Amino acid sequence: MKKILFFAAVLSVAFTSCMNEEFIGDNSPTTSQGTPGAIGFNLNIPAVTRLDKSGGEAATDLSNQFIVYAEKDETADGAAPVTDGSTTHQLVFKNYVVKWTNNSEYTTTSNTKGWEYVGYTFDAADSGTDTEKYATYITPNSGQGVRQEIKYWDYGAASYTFTAVSALPADITAGKVTITKKETETTGNKVYDKGYTLALTASAHPENIYIADRVVISRSNNSDRTATNTYGGNVTFKFRNLLSHVRVGMYETIPGYSVKIDKFYYKNDGTPSNFADMIETGHTANSTTAFVANASNVGTSSAANLTVKYWNSAMTGYTSALENHPTVTVSDATVATALTLGTNIPGNVLGVTPNAAIFDQSTATYTPFFPQETNNVPLKLMVDYTLTAPVTGETIKVKGATAEIPAEYLRWKPNYKYTYLFKISPNSNGQTGPGITPAGLYPITFDAVEIVAEDGTAEYITTVSEPTITTFGVDSEGKYVKAGITSGVSPEPYAYPAGSDIYATIMEGNTVITPALTGTVNVNLYKNVVSSDPTNFPVTEASLAEAIAETGGSAGEKITYTNDNTIGTVVSTVPGEDGVNVTIDAVKMTALAAGTYAVEYITTQTYYTTSGTHAFADEAAFDAYVAANGTLCSDEEGTTPIDYTTYSSATGATYYTRGGIKKHAKTYKIIVVK
Repeated sequence: MKKILFFAAVLSVAFTSCMNEEFIGDNSPTTSQGTPGAIGFNLNIPAVTRLDKSGGEAATDLSNQFIVYAEKDETADGAAPVTDGSTTHQLVFKNYVVKWTNNSEYTTTSNTKGWEYVGYTFDAADSGTDTEKYATYITPNSGQGVRQEIKYWDYGAASYTFTAVSALPADITAGKVTITKKETETTGNKVYDKGYTLALTASAHPENIYIADRVVISRSNNSDRTATNTYGGNVTFKFRNLLSHVRVGMYETIPGYSVKIDKFYYKNDGTPSNFADMIETGHTANSTTAFVANASNVGTSSAANLTVKYWNSAMTGYTSALENHPTVTVSDATVATALTLGTNIPGNVLGVTPNAAIFDQSTATYTPFFPQETNNVPLKLMVDYTLTAPVTGETIKVKGATAEIPAEYLRWKPNYKYTYLFKISPNSNGQTGPGITPAGLYPITFDAVEIVAEDGTAEYITTVSEPTITTFGVDSEGKYVKAGITSGVSPEPYAYPAGSDIYATIMEGNTVITPALTGTVNVNLYKNVVSSDPTNFPVTEASLAEAIAETGGSAGEKITYTNDNTIGTVVSTVPGEDGVNVTIDAVKMTALAAGTYAVEYITTQTYYTTSGTHAFADEAAFDAYVAANGTLCSDEEGTTPIDYTTYSSATGATYYTRGGIKKHAKTYKIIVVK
């Protein structure tokens, strides 16, 4: 007689509201699950820097339920079906609903941590009940039978693949959230494409939606219930909140003046075509009450269709640490395209350090938005502000100051927090199997623990100038750094920790500039930037610009510096806040020692031009005019020459005669390292 032993295995569900892997322990001990029982769900990821939520606390954030989908015999990378006699891609959990009940541990063999899936019925009969609505709005779910039954590990299968999602139950039963599991992979993308489609109405609650990392467990000779992600052991889900969170702050470094923002707006210059006056519900293009800027698919108050897939090696910037992380794409054009944040900035006096920045919300909290991982629209902002001298009351009005952030820095991911700081400085611009199997069946049970993250952020500092320079710091482990201030210096500048790599990206118009540190140089790097009298002559972008233009940094001058382009290199990728490299041109300054540095960008050349209409009898006359007077151009900047063919097809138009090259404008960014 064959003796079958029943041991408990644990399918562990990690609910992670962390911003990134920096806050998650990779190798965590787990406690014994007690007497043998059913396959269950458990979560046991330890906190590194904060307290864990577990049991009922985690269940509350998951709305006391999640939905699990699992297949067996799928190979780990989805490349080819197994050929050991079993049927490939057999369903194990076909969108089973797993529910939390307090103090219910070990009341059944399938429940070791308060999570149960056995016995719930979700038929498709049109009875008007919530269970019938579950069957309607969670698909596929037909074929589950009258009730959900217990599941056991099959050691004849090569592997199991699990995915899971959680949403507010009331949203599901009301049809506000429809969850559809994609059951077939797209050729080339393999099983990483087998995620979910989420259809949300405008009244849905996306803040209650959580998506787990995809989990693949390959067959092993293991019945240790405390092991992680092995047959008979813990299957660990890490749940991530659907939404991204964004905040915007502003500060100033203009000695002798306080700064108040008068108005945010966007001027329609028609370049590129997706930059336009933003007239959206609730605000106009010229907004005095809110931070308004252009981005793509950012709102959370509109109906939306979301596609969930998983990171894999076919994706640009892939790193193995991110394999199986969920990615979210908004695929509904009705979602708002205007990034509209809080009303707190206008009218308040800006702080003089990043730490004292005025944020769009008075509490400096984040605003939730749908992820926009495929965004290709830069953020362009224009702002009017007033300078006021505290003693005399003198005021200076600045209009049309501009800042632009590259699209690559606006590709928000689920469950991440993003801080964008805009700096106004003096030079701001205006305008079961054989051989290896243990005896027995190993049932699955469930549990969940929430990891409560610190307020880690991806933080970008952008000059309010045209061109615009955006910088951020990365430590030796490739993680974004948020630094403090340098005490005793007025104004107190942003300070990165010593040893940081500093990246600088330059935007001119809506174009990301390719830096050149050698040859035809358009970027210069400076080190040892020092003021002999920091109280009266602080190091700012404006004071450095003046020193370079007027004194050349000669010894004995107030501001001295050393031009050394060898401290930087030109790179085409920069680290992403989540570990995925971002493809964008930038300057990288590696492991900077303590000191003050600067980036100088020399704008593209323009020309002196005169306008007029011209009539030429023939091409020879046209050529003679050009030889004597200068190239004819179609634009006032003198950058687009025309030939005779172009002229003859548009006679009578206004053309611009190009003269000498104008002096190049320069933009600066001060970088302090402590």
